[in-house]
Amino acid sequence: MEDTIIYFKQNQESGHNNYFVYHKVMETHTGLLTHIKVFKEKPYAITGMLIWENDVCINCVIKNRPFARYVLSLPMHQYEIEVKGNYNSRGQFDVKHMRIVNIDSYIALIGTPE
Repeated sequence: MEDTIIYFKQNQESGHNNYFVYHKVMETHTGLLTHIKVFKEKPYAITGMLIWENDVCINCVIKNRPFARYVLSLPMHQYEIEVKGNYNSRGQFDVKHMRIVNIDSYIALIGTPE
């Protein structure tokens, strides 16, 4: 249900309310985690990360505090991450779901983000 956006539009002539349902499909990217940066902590956390997918750098932004804390505990240049989300108006990939692809003993110890 979080992928569905409902728009309401009122007809000027008749005054009736019409609504349109727009289903937004999330994109998926898988790449190597190379850089992490905290942009803002309060009142809500915004963390950025760069992942490399097939020689293309994807600039990701995380607004979910538990995901941000989890990513900050990961060493860089070691884990391949699969992220799902959409691009915002600034061209940043807004991460909604995240998964570690290459799970090792460290990930088994600290757990996975979901």
